[in-house]
Amino acid sequence: MKINSLKNLSFQRAFTTAEKKEYMQACEEAEKELGIRGGKTIATIFDVQVPKAPLYDIGSGTLFGSDAQELAGFFKGMFGINGIQLAPQGQISNYDKSPYSGTSFSLGAHLIDPESLCDNYNLLSRDDVIHQVKRGGGVIADKIADKVHYDRIFDSEKGFEPLLKKAYRNFEQLDETDSLKKEFSKFKKDNSYWLHKDALFEACAQLHNVRDMRKWPLEFQNTFETKKGNQKIIKLLEKVTDKQGDNVVDYNEFIQFIADKQLKDAKEKFNSSGIDLYTDCPVAFSQKDYWAHKSAFHPTQEFGCDGMGGGKYNCWGAAPDFSKLHGEAGELLKQKFDMAFSRYDGVRVDAAWQYIKPMIVEPIRNGWGEEKFENGNKMGYKVDVELPYDSFILEDIIMKSADEHGVKRDDVFLEMLGGNSYPGLEVAKKSGGTLIHISRYGGFKWGNPRHYESLGDNHYQNMKPGSYIFGIGAHDDPSAIHQSKHPEKDEQHTALAQHLNLNEYNLRADNKNMLSALYAQLYTTKSRFFTMPDILGQDRRINTPNTIEGNWVYRAPRDIERAYYENVAQGHGLNRADALSKVLRAKTGNSSLAKRLNQFAKILKEDWKGAPMTTKEADKYYKNKK
Repeated sequence: MKINSLKNLSFQRAFTTAEKKEYMQACEEAEKELGIRGGKTIATIFDVQVPKAPLYDIGSGTLFGSDAQELAGFFKGMFGINGIQLAPQGQISNYDKSPYSGTSFSLGAHLIDPESLCDNYNLLSRDDVIHQVKRGGGVIADKIADKVHYDRIFDSEKGFEPLLKKAYRNFEQLDETDSLKKEFSKFKKDNSYWLHKDALFEACAQLHNVRDMRKWPLEFQNTFETKKGNQKIIKLLEKVTDKQGDNVVDYNEFIQFIADKQLKDAKEKFNSSGIDLYTDCPVAFSQKDYWAHKSAFHPTQEFGCDGMGGGKYNCWGAAPDFSKLHGEAGELLKQKFDMAFSRYDGVRVDAAWQYIKPMIVEPIRNGWGEEKFENGNKMGYKVDVELPYDSFILEDIIMKSADEHGVKRDDVFLEMLGGNSYPGLEVAKKSGGTLIHISRYGGFKWGNPRHYESLGDNHYQNMKPGSYIFGIGAHDDPSAIHQSKHPEKDEQHTALAQHLNLNEYNLRADNKNMLSALYAQLYTTKSRFFTMPDILGQDRRINTPNTIEGNWVYRAPRDIERAYYENVAQGHGLNRADALSKVLRAKTGNSSLAKRLNQFAKILKEDWKGAPMTTKEADKYYKNKK
């Protein structure tokens, strides 16, 4: 196919509709020739990162709304995205914003899309939403819209809660024969093993006016010290009402019903457009999980990690009682993964090595029994714990759950990075899951597909393309731009130059050349993933481990298409055509197809002031020019 439409056109601009179609076809041809067609290309997109229309923006985004569908459509067309990796979607709080501190079963109320409550369920009007946005301080200015505003989200007056309360009261007014009411009844029945307990936690927090269960009277802390629970306390909590007179348990069960329903609706839309939806399943448990299933947990032990120095470890959250893996602890872990596999097309298993060779810690306490914190992180000492069988949790609980829910094992992504990951690599590889690797530490070994796919006696070797997924960095790593300027290893320049047949001096002399090589390397193997900032070409970090401030606040700009085209014109962001062209020249020598791709790459990255920076603008510009 000849691309005659590209002749005599100016560069550094958005594709027209016709050009985008030709571009997508050329990319598909290249991937087919390279043998990577049919692999996974996944965008890591956390709900809060999604931009939203100003009049309906309360301070955070969500994957449940139409804005996310538009974003995904753009990503699919430009970058061939066929999967979205979410952050954990559990309930969080304003004092701990990390999605990895969230609940295992309850979804976060802040993920509910207010517009869907208007358009799909008729529980609110658009005027209700606009009024609440104004009540919260008005439309967030574009210049600060690329930040998540947690204070607004969680404010009981200015945030989501007044809207959700109004939707709940409108729902209560519906006739019992209404289809939504019938769905709610079925939802409660199907999720009875966790839903009521999680709602009781909210009632207990309301009763004692504090969410920290450690500050509740002892008998309330131990409501579920046994699996059946203290029936006297449970009956008391079931009657608790809030300041507006709403029953707390009923209200919170309604919230979970709406969140679950919106998730199902969103997943159906993503799937219909050829995009799979994956969740991230945190290794640790939240305080709510611990309270509701206390008899399954060890009373003092937590999952943790090293790296704090001085023999101190970072505490991540409650760990199950490993002596009860064939009892309550194993049952809870199975329920946790059953929930994940029933809701999503696949699961990223956070710190999967913890399920093979766990790193367990006990919090350090002072003479008054208070836990010790440094820089906002809870400190602990390591405790030796041996699992009965190294593969038991991964194989007999996690993979069994995937099999039962019809989820392919290669849609189970195993994070085997850091900590005690190395000893468990062979167990992970035998499970059939997809291992996660990153190029951040890339040299000639770690972080290089040549190493992973070569024969050898190293646990990271002897891997087939598609048995692992490769990225520049994950949510805990510096941006691709930062890495191009400050490689973790100096030898990365040499390794990339040899792998892609590039000039090493050019990689060292200009970080933009290095950046384009980092993107290209991802197309030398079958499956790859990108974070949102790296796709868009933003030097923004999502999370810096062992720190508190500045994390989990990244949000994509409102005009995401324009932002991408402007950044990629400056040599930042994912230029898929450029990446595939480099790999084709290095791997196949197909200069004809590489040349065609390079024409598309040039449109995106050469200078032209006043260029159209959206496809709509480009279509209009060239229509008028004709």
